[in-house]
Amino acid sequence: MKKQRCSEKINLFDLLSEEIVFIILDCLNTNPFDKKSFSLVCKSFYITESKHRKKLKPLRQEHLPAVLIRYSNTTHLDLSLCPRINDHSLFAISKITSFTLQSIDLSRSWGFSSSGLLSLTLSCKNLKEIDISNAVSLKDAGAAALAEAKNLEKLWMGRCKMVTDMGVGCIAVGCKNLKLISLKWCLGVGDLGVGLIAVKCKEIRSLDLSYLPITNKCLPSILKLQHLEDLILEGCFGIDDCSLAALKHRCKSLKVLDMSSCQNISHLGLSSLTSSIGGLQQLTLAHGSPVTLSIANGLKKLSMLQSIKLDGSVVTRAGLKAIGDWCVSLKELSLSKCDGVTDEGLSYVATKHRDLRKLDITCCRKISDVSITHVTSSCTGLTSLRMESCTLVPREAFVLIGQRCRFLEELDLTDNEIDDEGLKSISRCSKLSVLKLGICLNITDGGLAHVGMCCSKLKELDLYRCVGIMDSGILTIACGCPDLEMINIAYLKDITDSSLLSLSKCSRLNTFESRGCPLITSLGLAAIAVGCKQLIKLDIKWCHNINDVGMLPLAHFSQNLRQINLSYTSVTDVGLLSLASISCLQNMTILHVKGLSPNGLAAALLACGGITKVKLQAAFKQLLPQPLIDHLQARGCVFQWRNKVFQVLHEN
Repeated sequence: MKKQRCSEKINLFDLLSEEIVFIILDCLNTNPFDKKSFSLVCKSFYITESKHRKKLKPLRQEHLPAVLIRYSNTTHLDLSLCPRINDHSLFAISKITSFTLQSIDLSRSWGFSSSGLLSLTLSCKNLKEIDISNAVSLKDAGAAALAEAKNLEKLWMGRCKMVTDMGVGCIAVGCKNLKLISLKWCLGVGDLGVGLIAVKCKEIRSLDLSYLPITNKCLPSILKLQHLEDLILEGCFGIDDCSLAALKHRCKSLKVLDMSSCQNISHLGLSSLTSSIGGLQQLTLAHGSPVTLSIANGLKKLSMLQSIKLDGSVVTRAGLKAIGDWCVSLKELSLSKCDGVTDEGLSYVATKHRDLRKLDITCCRKISDVSITHVTSSCTGLTSLRMESCTLVPREAFVLIGQRCRFLEELDLTDNEIDDEGLKSISRCSKLSVLKLGICLNITDGGLAHVGMCCSKLKELDLYRCVGIMDSGILTIACGCPDLEMINIAYLKDITDSSLLSLSKCSRLNTFESRGCPLITSLGLAAIAVGCKQLIKLDIKWCHNINDVGMLPLAHFSQNLRQINLSYTSVTDVGLLSLASISCLQNMTILHVKGLSPNGLAAALLACGGITKVKLQAAFKQLLPQPLIDHLQARGCVFQWRNKVFQVLHEN
């Protein structure tokens, strides 16, 4: 009787409905291996997890049919990690997912033709999103195949340079439900093709025409689109003042306009354009004509403008002041690498726009503490401040940032004079998630300790070449910032394994850059591998004391690793070959690794089935068998050969 009762033990999960189990699975998004572990518990869990998963991002093309058969409810298929997708693959996808597939990403794939695309679009009637960016060999026949996707709403075709107006015309006629289309760098498409899109696809919301050889001929049709919200005209050199002056149609729906690198547009053209788009909220004029008083006055009519990006442009004092006067709703201002930004102009804008939330003054080398005083006293609600290389700002000014701007979530102080007092003040910004302190030579462990104790939400920390930081500073960060996802400790010559043992407690760490740290060893790396199983990117260049002993735990525990730099380490054939067990590994840089032999390198490359890019010393090109190189290239691997001479790491 007891045996019978034992055999009749009830699995509690059997009492839960499928919907409740799906809700539980929705919570397992932190680590991609959690759902896999769930599916391996029992047959019931395996079936449930298969039904639950809707989005797939396969690592290898050869496993695609089996994966799709298991996950029969797939609606979104991301193949950006599978460069070798061919027509045969698309035939299989078409057959297996014909009723469920709604979105597919082929932006990093090559090898398919119009035949494969036609099979996909004819079979998968529910397709709404297709990304074929970078399909440089695709011609008008491929575009005609895309036109068979009658329910298509979003299409990305960036760098499809062989497609012409004829192919785009087919898409315009066949895909009348399009809401978004990107034709960036489709150099064969001109006014005719764009005009057909504007005339036939009345539902367009987003249109990217960057670097197309278009002129004023298609602009009237574009501005007639009643639902158009985003228009990107970056690098459209054929559009000039005369083109814009001829515009007579208003586009009341337009909210975002990008005219970066449109060198032929002056204040006259901008004034004509702004007369037609009074509801604009975001305007980008980066790398364009000088921002003078006349240009800024052209923004008078844009009362709803919330974001202006002028990166890389010459900005005059009068122009900046005019922006302060006319853009009454401004929330975001980007002046990155703008020549001409001074204390007077920036201070004026800051005092006029107290609701500013994002400010980028990267490389504005003429501003001083005067600007920082006005910005921090007026714009206390800032959530993002980027001020890399503002070299005239003294260390005392950084104290004001922490005292007054308590809502900051992102702060970039790379290459500045901030010291420990400044860091202590900034630690009051308890919402900080991104902090960049690279090349800040005046900070030490004492200042960093305040950040570790007070900024518990920190996810990204850049300490590149902060030579005053040692193990105790990293310890406070590791203890106080448990959600840390990225840390850069490159060229911190005093960092030892103790720091890596501390960081191994940050289980969400996915990016670890420690190049040029000569004191760390395989012991520290092993701790990172065991504790940080979500590691995706690892840079240990110039870590001479890391050898095969560090590679073995990495191969066993870091199954999410996709990119690694092993240059100037002490890894040998054995260590490199062990990395073949990491199925996600795609990108390797292996320069001046003395312990590698041609045979060992060949074996490792052959065993790493998912590798897509390898950077090697040019000398290996003659030592590796040409059939092997040809085979790997046929699998989708790109070789980058470097002639760099051996360099010695200078620790001082």
